[in-house]
Amino acid sequence: MAIGYMTNSTIYRQVCQLEVIVLSITIEEVLNRGFTAWTKNLKISVPFILAALVAGIIWIAYMILFAIAVMPSMLTSPNAENIMASIDPYLLPFGVGVIVLILISMLIEAFFTAGAIGMSKDVALNGSTSYEEMINSGKTHFFNYFLLKILYALIMFAGAIFVIPAILQIGDITNFDVIIQNLLLIGAGFALWIIYGIVISVILAVPYYALVVDKLGPVQAIKTSYMFFMNNKAAVLILWLLTVVVVIAINFIGMLFAPFEYLAILWNFISTVVSIVIIPAVFTLWWTFLYMGKTGHNVHPEIINTPHRSELQSNK
Repeated sequence: MAIGYMTNSTIYRQVCQLEVIVLSITIEEVLNRGFTAWTKNLKISVPFILAALVAGIIWIAYMILFAIAVMPSMLTSPNAENIMASIDPYLLPFGVGVIVLILISMLIEAFFTAGAIGMSKDVALNGSTSYEEMINSGKTHFFNYFLLKILYALIMFAGAIFVIPAILQIGDITNFDVIIQNLLLIGAGFALWIIYGIVISVILAVPYYALVVDKLGPVQAIKTSYMFFMNNKAAVLILWLLTVVVVIAINFIGMLFAPFEYLAILWNFISTVVSIVIIPAVFTLWWTFLYMGKTGHNVHPEIINTPHRSELQSNK
């Protein structure tokens, strides 16, 4: 009974914070102070660099090991058909290995991203952070973060229900003529799935930040993200749109440079560095600041200029 009371009181307190604290931070402050915080705490980029390096090394090592395993069979095969036949016994183990590596990559991402959010929370509270916070936050939250990613993916996949009528109408998905006849229905189903995904990505924009900042479970983080959006629609939508604009801008510049070989190579390098080192760190700070600033957390005064209680009392 006592445990149930404590849980309900905690949820009630969080709901009250989401409903009452609405003017603690503006989106302009989030953008300005978040970027400034990154320039003063460049180490927040380190978790994303490490995540990319560790995952990249694991995948490269796996592909090398697979190549070593199949190379003897390929060398003894005189033609292409025999080569494919010699590789065939390795395809199932290779597929299983890929699935395992995907899960491992998700765990790696969960550890380092949870660490980055923990560092961002530390910056918001204290003005600075440390690598120790990255490790501690990663160890504490990586498994719940991993479960949340799976839950989020399942919610997104639920949008497949819009495509089911087209699949039922087609019946035999190997019949190309029937597929062409129902192309409009198929397109409408996928369009609705895309719209559904966009809506979900906006409504559930902050579950990962809620999970780490408030130490929530996956399901409670989803619920908190929904309540947060309902109370801060404009701010969430603006930051979400900014994310989309940045991604589109990077891809658009890449398209402009595509006809020019050397410029394309240079931009690919620059965009890769920016996408790993700068963008995820800055956006993590922005989303963390927004969530904390709108849910009643004490944010360091040098990061976000919000009035303290003493100032409010002195003005009365």
